[in-house]
Amino acid sequence: MKKKIIVLALAAATTTIMTTTAKACSRMTLDTPYGVSQVRTLDWGEKLGTVAIVTPVGTAVTTKAVPSYGNSASWTVKYPTLNLEEREVFVDTSGEAINSEGLSASTLYLYDSQAFIKDYKDTGAPAVNWGDAAAFMAQNFKTVQEAVSAFNANEFQFAWADGIHGTQHGLHISVQDKSGDIALFELNDGGKMVVHRGSVNDKMRVMANAPLQQFHDANAEKIGDLAVLENGHKIGSTISSPERMLRGLYNSEHIRFSPQATWAQTEGKLQSTFDAGNLVPQDIIDPANGETYATWIQYTYNLENGSFKMRNMDTYSDIRINLHELASINTVSCADLVEQAEVSGTATFTPCK
Repeated sequence: MKKKIIVLALAAATTTIMTTTAKACSRMTLDTPYGVSQVRTLDWGEKLGTVAIVTPVGTAVTTKAVPSYGNSASWTVKYPTLNLEEREVFVDTSGEAINSEGLSASTLYLYDSQAFIKDYKDTGAPAVNWGDAAAFMAQNFKTVQEAVSAFNANEFQFAWADGIHGTQHGLHISVQDKSGDIALFELNDGGKMVVHRGSVNDKMRVMANAPLQQFHDANAEKIGDLAVLENGHKIGSTISSPERMLRGLYNSEHIRFSPQATWAQTEGKLQSTFDAGNLVPQDIIDPANGETYATWIQYTYNLENGSFKMRNMDTYSDIRINLHELASINTVSCADLVEQAEVSGTATFTPCK
């Protein structure tokens, strides 16, 4: 697809922006001459890692414990999937997952939703533990529309009450595919699930943390036309989620990818666009909550050409995977990307222990 990114409105820093306590993480999904591409970070107050797991077609999966729900999800993997687990802090939580068909899923922190968990009611659908949510999406769906249709048909639900290893968290998850379609799943007031729809051509191209998407939208409406360069002066410079969201939208509004550029040049431009507004340096305090949460891990990948890169921001080492080779791995296999990136530029997968 070669869609033009449309103009968005953003919130002025001079106007009150809704903020709440939040951990960090950001996602930016843009169209390029080489296909839809994404940059996503893992940001936290403690150092994070990444273990990559390849699950072949036909792998039987049962979600982690969901004792609060009457129906536990289990499934057979439909598409070869690269599942990226965080194990340093979150034990074995899937934060990002990408399948061979050009769909990926991204789970990010959303503190505001935690208050609504008490009001969420079991729908009777198979419940997916949040530690498996991103992997579940990529292993089961080829397109965003398929995922949304299945959710609307009550074919699955998220196990809010059971959290991650029994600890409740406010979270939200987006799914995006190589057509540029995007859906964002959030828990709202009263325990109501809301699915926001959009694409790389609108404000859904950027994802951060709190507040809820409708408040990000309200912030965005206050600043005016982003085609007016001077409106960039109205966006704040802190690491808070609302301001990261605005900077990501503003920066991505003003870049243009050249069809004459190589993929390496395109990837570099994509990377720098994200880093300029969304990367979180170490030691910087968020004035909205008095916390610090640096970017430790960054994923940059293309849903069309199969390029994937993980960068460890602690040592600035990186490592690559060819997503088109996932189908050639016929057993569940693992690679500690942080460890391997210190000695090699290409990941090596071996059967998981």
